[in-house]
Amino acid sequence: MATRSLPAVIAGLAVLVSACAGGGNASTGTGDPAPGNPATSKSGPKYTAFPDFPGQALVTTEPGAPVGIQVKPIDVVWTPELAGKSAQPGEHYLAVYVAVTGELADRGVRGARLDFLQAKFKLGKGTCDEYSTGTPDFCFRKANPATGLEGEIADNTWRSRTWSAVGITRTDVKAGETLIGVVGFHIADDADIVGSMELCGPTKERVYDSDRFPCVGIPKPEGARS
Repeated sequence: MATRSLPAVIAGLAVLVSACAGGGNASTGTGDPAPGNPATSKSGPKYTAFPDFPGQALVTTEPGAPVGIQVKPIDVVWTPELAGKSAQPGEHYLAVYVAVTGELADRGVRGARLDFLQAKFKLGKGTCDEYSTGTPDFCFRKANPATGLEGEIADNTWRSRTWSAVGITRTDVKAGETLIGVVGFHIADDADIVGSMELCGPTKERVYDSDRFPCVGIPKPEGARS
């Protein structure tokens, strides 16, 4: 009886060994990882769409333009050089990187530009220089330099990008498109800025009165003026 059962026992052991060795997708298996396994998933660059950037959007219109743009400050840093230009001795640029899209979701913008944007800030000491307008309470500094707008810029790579600004740079914005650019505002190193700063721009109704331009807050800049 025992001799006649031996082949069946051997076959049963073979099936058991095969079952233990299989199942490569199991956590202890040695085959291909299960779909979605973080160890094998590939991560690539991220491109944030305009609505997904945090913060409030500034809706502004170049004087004379039929359609404006929406602008969000997404990164701010103090720098002695920006877009191929060097700040004067004793000054740094407040570099404000911005995400831009059209004012209206169903249409684009022809020849959008950034150089009409302004920075608004209050000084505890010092005065606005001859290149700025101001009120007794605030200074308004016009963007200089200002770059064109570029698409397909991965998140957190805009600082390392080579930007250029020559004269008035215009860029067409397609409907729903998200573009990135940078504007700089030269500010003296010894200027005592009180409180937060803002990014402002004209509208169809408020073309030249800086005191009445709509504004949005600028995140606290990184780096130092020294």
